[in-house]
Amino acid sequence: MQSKVFSALRIGPDEARAKFGFLLDALQYGAPPHGGIAFGLDRIVTMMAGAQSIRDVIAFPKTQRAQCLLTNAPGPVDEKQLKELHIRLRNPQPGV
Repeated sequence: MQSKVFSALRIGPDEARAKFGFLLDALQYGAPPHGGIAFGLDRIVTMMAGAQSIRDVIAFPKTQRAQCLLTNAPGPVDEKQLKELHIRLRNPQPGV
């Protein structure tokens, strides 16, 4: 199914592997049961566990720099992606 999604998005096998290799590797073992809903299980577990913070029970916490150690996100962005989304990078002006 994921390969059909990539095909519809015109993402070839090499690009898919480069950008989404972690996902493709995980899907080799089957898709996790999710049913298409996310109802805040982490918040419910926080209350059930009597935890002070959601950080105490969250399954995939981010680092203080907002990086995901599991997927190495955020990942690099290439020029083609920036162009497709009409995003222009610029250097910040000193003193602003």
